[in-house]
Amino acid sequence: MFMGELNPRAQLLDVVRQVRRRWRLKLALRGVVGFLLAGVVAILAIAYALEALKFTPSAIFWFRIATAFMLVAAGAWFFARPLSRRVTDEQVALYLEEHEPTLDSTILSAMEASEKPGDWSPDLIRRLVEHAIERVHAIHEGERIEREPMRRYTWIAGGVAVAALALFTFGPAYLRHTLSAIFVISRDVEAAAPYRIEVKPGHATVPKGADQTINATLTGFDATEASILIRKGPSASFERVPMIKGDNGTYEGMLFDLAEPLDYVIEAAGVRSSVFKLNVVELPYVKKLDLEYDYPAYTGLENRKIEDGGDIAVLKGTDVAMTITPTMATKGGRVVLGETEGVPLTANADGTLSAKFTAQKDGFYRIEFDAPSGERVTGSPQYTVDLLSDLAPTVKLSKPGRDTDATPVQEFFVEAKADDDFAVKNLQLVYSVNGGAEKTIRLFDGTRPAPEVTAGHTFYMEELGVQAGDSVSYYARATDNDAVAGAKAATSDIYFLRIRPFDKNFKPATSMGGGGGGGGGGAGQEVGALSQQQRQIISGTFNVQRDRKTLKADKFRESMVVLTLAQSKLREQVAGLVQRMNSRLVVSDPSFKKIAELLPKAAEQMTAAEKKLQAQSPDGALPPENLALQFLQQAEEEFELQVQTGRQAGGGGGGGGAGSIANDLADLFKLELDKMANQYETNSQASSQQQDQQIDALAEKLKELARRQEQEIERQRRLASGQSAGGASGDLQRALAEQAEEAARQLEKLSRDQNRQDLADTARQLRSAADAMKRAAAKGDPSAAGQAAAAADRLREAQRQLERNQQARGERDVKDAQRQAEEIAEEQKDIAAAARALPGGGPDRLPQQQLIGQRKDALESKVASLEKQLDRMVGETTKESKDTARKLSEAASGIRDNKVKEKIRYSKSLLGSGAPEQYARNFEDEIGANLEALRKKLNEAASSVGQVGKDRSSEALDKARDLARGVDSLGQRMAERARQAQDGKGQQGQQQGAKGAEGAKGAERAQGAEGAKGAQGQSGQQGQGGKEGQSGKEGQGGQQGQQGGRGGGSNDGNRTAGGRDGSGDTTGGWRDGAWGGYGDRRPGNWFSPDEIRQFRGEARRWANESQELRNLLREQNIDAKELDEILKRLRELDSERVYKDAAELERLQTFVSEGLKRFEYNLRRKTGDEADRALVNGSDEVPAEFRALVEEYYRSLSKAKPRQ
Repeated sequence: MFMGELNPRAQLLDVVRQVRRRWRLKLALRGVVGFLLAGVVAILAIAYALEALKFTPSAIFWFRIATAFMLVAAGAWFFARPLSRRVTDEQVALYLEEHEPTLDSTILSAMEASEKPGDWSPDLIRRLVEHAIERVHAIHEGERIEREPMRRYTWIAGGVAVAALALFTFGPAYLRHTLSAIFVISRDVEAAAPYRIEVKPGHATVPKGADQTINATLTGFDATEASILIRKGPSASFERVPMIKGDNGTYEGMLFDLAEPLDYVIEAAGVRSSVFKLNVVELPYVKKLDLEYDYPAYTGLENRKIEDGGDIAVLKGTDVAMTITPTMATKGGRVVLGETEGVPLTANADGTLSAKFTAQKDGFYRIEFDAPSGERVTGSPQYTVDLLSDLAPTVKLSKPGRDTDATPVQEFFVEAKADDDFAVKNLQLVYSVNGGAEKTIRLFDGTRPAPEVTAGHTFYMEELGVQAGDSVSYYARATDNDAVAGAKAATSDIYFLRIRPFDKNFKPATSMGGGGGGGGGGAGQEVGALSQQQRQIISGTFNVQRDRKTLKADKFRESMVVLTLAQSKLREQVAGLVQRMNSRLVVSDPSFKKIAELLPKAAEQMTAAEKKLQAQSPDGALPPENLALQFLQQAEEEFELQVQTGRQAGGGGGGGGAGSIANDLADLFKLELDKMANQYETNSQASSQQQDQQIDALAEKLKELARRQEQEIERQRRLASGQSAGGASGDLQRALAEQAEEAARQLEKLSRDQNRQDLADTARQLRSAADAMKRAAAKGDPSAAGQAAAAADRLREAQRQLERNQQARGERDVKDAQRQAEEIAEEQKDIAAAARALPGGGPDRLPQQQLIGQRKDALESKVASLEKQLDRMVGETTKESKDTARKLSEAASGIRDNKVKEKIRYSKSLLGSGAPEQYARNFEDEIGANLEALRKKLNEAASSVGQVGKDRSSEALDKARDLARGVDSLGQRMAERARQAQDGKGQQGQQQGAKGAEGAKGAERAQGAEGAKGAQGQSGQQGQGGKEGQSGKEGQGGQQGQQGGRGGGSNDGNRTAGGRDGSGDTTGGWRDGAWGGYGDRRPGNWFSPDEIRQFRGEARRWANESQELRNLLREQNIDAKELDEILKRLRELDSERVYKDAAELERLQTFVSEGLKRFEYNLRRKTGDEADRALVNGSDEVPAEFRALVEEYYRSLSKAKPRQ
């Protein structure tokens, strides 16, 4: 019975315990919230404090202890304190009833009655307890009392945790460093520090008097500057030595001439490294290192001595002799090249040691000495060996510099220019008639190479035996005189000379741009564009073959695929044209049958070329490509002949007979051309835009490089004044040199892709700047500051060249748009004329109507393309010329406002609609008026852009420089040719032309020169021209010319030391070189008649150039009287009489050459260009008479006291 009475009470107590547990859980959740908040705030405070203290090991140690104490305290406060409270059952019951008023004290009464029954009836007590239990069950044991608080604390705790996680994840890095340093106690405090400075060499032992490089790498943080703190005793104070930051983020400093032990510490942004010790012992070390460079003989450079040097920057093959003065006597040692190769040191009587090696590759070297103990110790820092670039020569055909036309009896002048950083060994002109065997003309092959060569040659078409429809392809080839790595060759672009009949009105082909041609009216232009396309394919194939060795495999395959597709497209166009002709024209007029026979032959050769291109054989594709060109040009000449004949027969009209058929054929040619032109221009514009963007990016890169180079110049200045260590400066210069070389490679690629010599010149300027940077990086070189300045000058010049390119781009684009507008307007005139000539009915109307409709579709496409191009150009030209941009915008708006495209489309529908003839004619006239207005607006834009930034004085300076260079080169070649003859080398007749299989032709040359043995075999397959004799080697004499801003040159005794100053007397140099060797012999024994003819042709050409320069200067109101006498003497050089008098020839040539140099120099002074040119002119070498002064100047700077 007793147990039965207690069961209800036990149930009641169980309910009370449940309430107590939920209450304690609520307190625990509240404690979690408080603990999290307190912990986050504490960690933030600790993180801020550690960051302020830079996470020193001692700070991490004490804050670890503080964090542990804080966590224990927070746990006690927020968990132990509230949860340790003892709460009685009655208090719980009271808590329950306070929060549940509906219980009305039933729980508390039941507990009191059951605990102290007294006089209460047991049944009444049991019933009271059971009633209380029922009431508690009714409220679900009071769960809702704690439900809301527990939910609230849970959300708060979760929110605090998420916020803390986000803060420590995305907040400042030092917050994460704090968590790692404080809570990852498995690491010691040294390893736990996130901000560390790694120091090399750390603790070290060095020879007395040595220089020690200190490298510091910052880990976990960055700083704008760092310092070495040194002290020479435990009680001494620290002295601060600044360090220099390299591109890789590593700081470098140098401690010079260590004489006693010292302690050192690295400090950056308040963070200090551990204390390291340098012990100084008595060991041999380099006290002074003198270098002497013996350059390869082919460079013509004199030996160069560098006192107290170190790093080496020389050409490959240079012999480097070093003389080493050690800090103490030593028996010997070695120079360690790279890792293993060694060169023994030879002891000299004066206590110095010497060694000699040849620089063959980039790398490093150090010096090791034999210590008194017998062991071999390092006696120097590690020095750098940089090999400078001996670049391949550059060569171009400067005149005419494009495809052009000539008659079978015309004289045609070609000028080639070659440059090299040291010397051009030979320059050749290579030509071929109709793709036949190549013939070589030696323009320059002297025994005394020159850094710059300009040479001309006159082709005499009559001697080549060519006829109308033939073509002569030609290019220039040059090699340098590199005797170490082997002579490097360069080849120019290929150009074409098209042979045209007499009395033709030559005009350049439409749409396709470039040089070659068409002529004889609009139809001829369209026909000529087909051969122009074939010439472009030949040029592309030639370029791929020329650059094959330097192209990557994937780039080569890509180029071959492009050429194959281009040839295939052109073949399809020609085949389509043949099909149309056969179906519409040949039946009507057999006079065009020959054209229909020639075009299939062209297509057949194109097919053969395609197969070779698909087989990736560019050299094998060139012969059939050239034959295809020959057949196309013959077809074009036949077409023009028939059109001319038809016009004479039909009175020039278009209405029937031969004239109508000729017009139909012209329309067919025009239609095929439009299909090609639209695709060509679209692809060309897209490619041009992409390449322009690349050039813009490179211009920005050069701007940044120039800025950084200026900073390097400032570092060099600080180094010279003893304010900082210079070890890192050399590394920075080398890094900048690598970037300059990378930019040069990109420009060279763009130059090849676009066939642009100006980009190649800029690339060469960049490579020259890179070489100057490498020289500036050499430690101990007294001219380092000058080399750094020269590099900055060349970078600025390269940047200016690209900026000029950007400025010229706007003019180029506007002219291109102007050309397109003119073509569109002319095309509309032709279409309108064809529409008016449509027959009123009959079977002939429909085919002609369809043809006109197709031409209108092509015209509409051209107008739409021009509209898009104008919209793009508006934004690009706004910065340069707002007036030009406004006119371009008006032109684009005119196309839209006048609805030109819509009118062209609607006019097409009028052709077959039966509309009144006058209405259709008026509509065509309205379209023509709109297009004429567009053309005028673009002409205005072209005029305005031509006035922006137009620098006529710069043009005159360029002409004067080219003129002086060309005439000087002519004189040198004359002198060299004479010297060769005097030395008994004789006249080696140079063969020109081919020994053809058919029809020998020629004339024996005088003075033993081999005659021209030509052959003209126009068999429909190769038609090779005659062979023009060319007497031997046209050499180049003494190198009295100037380098013209070329670095790395030398004064070899025939070249003025000061470069082109226009005031030096070089007559003596000429006599030493060649002219002085004339003696009493007559020039007739030295110059063959053909050589005299060529020399006279060049002189005549330079006289014309002088006349053009004089006219240009007069337009700018610049006095050009000095040119009058020079021009007079130049014209005398065109007289055969002069070449029979050695003294007279020498006098004239010297007068003209020296006069032009003086004139150019004076012209620069007049135009204010002298200062700018001085920045990039002359050799990097200091003249001997000033070298001692310069070295003394730098020594005085190094002894200067640092600024306080």
